[in-house]
Amino acid sequence: MSTRLRLFVALACLAAAAAPARAQSVAVVVNGQPILSSEIKSRAALIALAGGGKGGGVAAARDELIDEKLKVAEAKRYGMEASDAQVDAAFASIAQRTKLTPAQFTQAIGQRGVSAQTLKSRLKAEMTWAMLVRRKFAAQAAAREKTAIASAANRGGQIDNRAIQYTLRQVIFVLPKGATEAQVNQRRTEANAARARFPGCDQAVQFATSLRDVAVKEPVTRSSASLGKELNDNLSKVKLGSLTAPERGEQGLEMIAVCERKDIADDNILRRQAMDDTGGKELEEQAKKYLQQLKSRAIVQVLSQG
Repeated sequence: MSTRLRLFVALACLAAAAAPARAQSVAVVVNGQPILSSEIKSRAALIALAGGGKGGGVAAARDELIDEKLKVAEAKRYGMEASDAQVDAAFASIAQRTKLTPAQFTQAIGQRGVSAQTLKSRLKAEMTWAMLVRRKFAAQAAAREKTAIASAANRGGQIDNRAIQYTLRQVIFVLPKGATEAQVNQRRTEANAARARFPGCDQAVQFATSLRDVAVKEPVTRSSASLGKELNDNLSKVKLGSLTAPERGEQGLEMIAVCERKDIADDNILRRQAMDDTGGKELEEQAKKYLQQLKSRAIVQVLSQG
């Protein structure tokens, strides 16, 4: 073992020894940064949970954490790091897709041996790395995008850049924090009843005043190109002036009123379809090569198998 490596390992172990007694042992040291056995165990549980129980175990978790240490350290050299607010927003978005509040989602994954911090650490690393890759290869990506769009446009008629512009209003049946299942079901019944007699967007605010704890947000305009497939599919089935079915959100049961719907031409569709064929794959390859370069220069010492 080289003198530099022995120094890294010694410092990492000293740091672990200075931590509270209940702290786990250092399993890996990456360029002087320790990875604890407890981190590996929790990450393995997260991988298993995300893969429906088919994870790569301790080895996969260890490798993933080593990669993350390298990615985050490299991004910090350039002064880049995803903020806690960005990470919390991403965490809340995942929770919402499972129709749970962040607190409920935290409890649900905790029952499977995964802490909220474990998932947030992974999100932070992924977001930080994406920021670095975009900045590092921005010029190349811009050039590829320009070429790809021009090529797609020249094919004439092979790409449909039509989209739908929606004017939408969100209607929320507010739920208290920690609402019970009975409370949620009661509010869902109330929401569905209101949905059946919704008078339309113009009268939405006045209508809400006759209901208990209902909020109506200001109208917003969105292109179908900026919406996910699931939401697009739902909105396309809703009649003008009507509401989508209630879905559990962070504030309560949320419905969306479709106030206006019209066809537009959206260049974002053209850009995205063109880049799907070229830029995305190339950028992914660039990121892989970049990580391999970092790994080839890294000093990694595995002290235990996790």
